Amino acid sequence: MQHRNVLENLLELIDDKYIDFKPWEDAMTLGELALHVAGWNYSFVSLVKTEEIVPPDIPECKTIEEIRKVVKSFTEKTKNTYELLTDADLEAVNSSSHPKLKGQKRRYLVAMYDHEIHHKGQLFLYARMVGVKEVPFFR
Repeated sequence: MQHRNVLENLLELIDDKYIDFKPWEDAMTLGELALHVAGWNYSFVSLVKTEEIVPPDIPECKTIEEIRKVVKSFTEKTKNTYELLTDADLEAVNSSSHPKLKGQKRRYLVAMYDHEIHHKGQLFLYARMVGVKEVPFFR
């Protein structure tokens, strides 16, 4: 939650005119990247229970306020799903074929954490590139 709160705080500093900013042609836009982090982290938490990779249903957003609301919604869904996990769920062996994920299902949560940190770092750079002077502390 510390990392997600920072993401939400960072989004408060972004103006509508920058949601389509991307630093190179094939990059995700600032808005897409924020939604990607929130949506896929919900998918990682769900994976602990379901063992199914289900892409998140990310709506199209036209404003930064819409993006903020969707990120908050994914945050709540992720938090609620996380609270349902038991120690037995986390200790169970997963069925992943990915070498870095094989082992206990808790590895899915480590991947989620790493995913958020990686992309939040990108978002910090995006924010600086569009003129945000004071970014929130990373954690």
